[in-house]
Amino acid sequence: MKMSGFRYAAAGTLMLAVAGCAAIPTPEAPPPAPQPVAPAPSPAPLPTPTAGWEDRAIDRGAWRYDAASRTAAFVPTGSANPLLTMACSGGGIRMTSALSGNISLRTSAGTDQIRFDGGSANLPSRDPRLDRIAFSRGRFALETPGGGALTLPVQSEIGRVIEDCRG
Repeated sequence: MKMSGFRYAAAGTLMLAVAGCAAIPTPEAPPPAPQPVAPAPSPAPLPTPTAGWEDRAIDRGAWRYDAASRTAAFVPTGSANPLLTMACSGGGIRMTSALSGNISLRTSAGTDQIRFDGGSANLPSRDPRLDRIAFSRGRFALETPGGGALTLPVQSEIGRVIEDCRG
């Protein structure tokens, strides 16, 4: 019987010796510092139109609607920066773009003027120019006096932001 005690003592000593040989884990290296984010590039100048607004190609891209912010934005293909944003703001529609000054709005109903100051224009939610944009036949254009132009498709997102703002 004395041998069985010796076995347990030997087995216990052996287990302690093996446990003592276990490698001590080394801490992982901290993750690399995040790279600084480059500022968004400034918008490219608007192209100078070469044809009448009804005959020009429509700018490539898509309208996106965000119900939470009640905003419709036209984002060109291959970019994250919108060419035009229409947002419901305080009972009116705030249009934001790289446009500046007196801008010609061309729709199938005719030509109007919109004043863009510092890249934005504010229109009351019941302004008839908004209806002319929403119901224009397939496209509308915003043209600067210097010759730059946006020719954008008319899609449901435009009407949706207008109706959301009207309540």
